[in-house]
Amino acid sequence: MKLSDMKDQSFSRRTLTDWQAAAEIALKGKGIHSLHTNTYENIELKPLYTEEDVPKRDRVRDYIPNVEGKVELSPKWFIAQPIKRESWGELTSALKDVLSRGQNCLSFSIGELNGAKHVYEFMKEMREFDTPIFSIDKKTSLSIHRMETFTELKGMKGIVGFDPLSEGEWSDKDRLDEWLMVAEEGDIHLPDVKTLIVNSVPYHNKGASATQELAYALSEGVTYIDALKEKGWALEKAAEKMHFHFSVGSHFFMEIAKIRAFKKLWQEVLSSYGLAEERISGSISTSAETSQFNKSTLDSYVNMLRGGGEAFSAILAGVDYLVVTPFNEVSGEVNPFSERIARNTQLILGEEAHLDKVIDPGGGSYYVEWLSEEVGKLAWKEFQQIDERGGILVSQANGSIQEKINKVKEARIHDLATRKNSMIGTNIYANLEESLPVTSSITGERLSLPFESLRSRAQKLASKPVAGLIGLGELKTHKPRADFVKGFLATGGIQAHQSKECWSKEDLLHFVEETRYSYYVVCGKDEEYNDQLSMIVESIHGIDSAIVIDIAGKIPEESKDEWDRMGLNGSIFNKQNMLEKLDQLLTIWEEGKDID
Repeated sequence: MKLSDMKDQSFSRRTLTDWQAAAEIALKGKGIHSLHTNTYENIELKPLYTEEDVPKRDRVRDYIPNVEGKVELSPKWFIAQPIKRESWGELTSALKDVLSRGQNCLSFSIGELNGAKHVYEFMKEMREFDTPIFSIDKKTSLSIHRMETFTELKGMKGIVGFDPLSEGEWSDKDRLDEWLMVAEEGDIHLPDVKTLIVNSVPYHNKGASATQELAYALSEGVTYIDALKEKGWALEKAAEKMHFHFSVGSHFFMEIAKIRAFKKLWQEVLSSYGLAEERISGSISTSAETSQFNKSTLDSYVNMLRGGGEAFSAILAGVDYLVVTPFNEVSGEVNPFSERIARNTQLILGEEAHLDKVIDPGGGSYYVEWLSEEVGKLAWKEFQQIDERGGILVSQANGSIQEKINKVKEARIHDLATRKNSMIGTNIYANLEESLPVTSSITGERLSLPFESLRSRAQKLASKPVAGLIGLGELKTHKPRADFVKGFLATGGIQAHQSKECWSKEDLLHFVEETRYSYYVVCGKDEEYNDQLSMIVESIHGIDSAIVIDIAGKIPEESKDEWDRMGLNGSIFNKQNMLEKLDQLLTIWEEGKDID
């Protein structure tokens, strides 16, 4: 067809019913509902959304406040990568360098440095760059607030503070009041700096769902406002001094919806307090950092890809400040290279993908609009329940928040253990050639920790654990199961040595005699197990009764007792709990059952 003819062609309109009919044919009778999935927020996701799913409201006005021109909106955000060094001189040089290489925000952590003596001179020198400051680190922010003089810092803008509630530092009313006194002092000396931080990252990094994060952030925000009103602060001033910080995980659209929903919900909170509409939009300040909860020390370069997707979703959600954590931060090996890659991730999204030129790119998407609404509804319901029970301080004290988060975390880990969800390089496609770092600087409750523990156990063995794979019959018939077993074992740091095609008892015995491993997995078809398994187990145990034998594939329920009596250990199969199985297998080598 010529190009001129193609221009005259058009596609016939199709209805949702047409699509459903075509999909059901492709699904071979399973039905559209088989494509639905459930999230940790108890939201059921469909495979297709239409205009009928969009909430009946003015979408743009609701999620981007004041598009009528009351506040100038900008799609740009501040790159807020915190820099940390071993001395004040190194920190000064490093910050000057990153500010010359695209970072547009003064963000740093003083770590173990002495802040009281040097922070003022350091801040004074950094003022020449005329960039906003971003610090939600406790020690850093307190050092800035407690400087003896602020003469050179007048007019500074940005974010300086930390969240004593979510970080578990000051979880009672008296200690909260202590922090508010610091914030009041900060307001006097740094009036253009937001000092009241609500940081939901600790909740996220313990495993919380998106709706839980929002509910806890809203509850903390209300707690701050109520405490400040008691101190005589005007509502407008309290709202303007608040800043909300989130973590963004790997569920791309959920994270977009989470932050978009928050903006709408916080508007509702401020409106319920009586804040005038024209004052609400200017008081909503947000930032985000890429998740630590889903980062792994295993195949750590994959963390770059995770961070890139998470940064993308945060930018689409419209955050004001963004931190992309270096890919090797979880292993405590951050270096100038990993800092540069993290910074350049944001620069590429802005200057090459042009995301800094679009306001609310998710607005109008049927799916994003629907999901934002659903997340908002459930978060609001959770927030109201916390409020009815006495607020965030009460819920933290009685342990109910941690209890709810733990349920979600356990579900996340179970889904990784059964490969319902994938973590590349950790629970699937593991790289047996890599070695785990000896120490890790982060002790958070990361999803990968149980898998890292398995790999660490394998790494500590005197010799690498190796399993023998016995392939029954023709390669093409047993290869799928053998490949699955190899990947399964690699997740626990166990190598696999596959036999040649075993057509007879002699072939099998030759492989076992030659290798003398302490553990073998028989890979074949179900009918071969029915015919040959008794002979195989008896033959191998004839060489050494201590050898542990599994089969590839789930054991039929009707055969379980009989195969157990003949000496079969168990099996490796799809959707099995990998953590439990690999824990059992590693004990074979740990208990010294290797054959001499």
